[in-house]
Amino acid sequence: MELIAKGTFYRDLENRSNRKIRKAVKEILMQIQQAKTVSEINHLKKLKKFDIHYRIKVTNDYRIGVIIRGNKIWLTCFGHRNNFYNKFP
Repeated sequence: MELIAKGTFYRDLENRSNRKIRKAVKEILMQIQQAKTVSEINHLKKLKKFDIHYRIKVTNDYRIGVIIRGNKIWLTCFGHRNNFYNKFP
């Protein structure tokens, strides 16, 4: 699958200094690139009331906002679950 990351995703990730979280995000990105279908991505869940918006659970407290259209996946934002759903979608 083709992986496209927006600048906001990188900025949100840069604000996190925890190495454990960054390592978990890196592993998820590798998994997305190796996946042939959307169903092969772990912890991916479609958001209610939206057709193309999904979230990926990184750890118990962090999420990645994802838009999926066809074979392309856009990484739009990253954040703590308390603030994540206020800015995504």
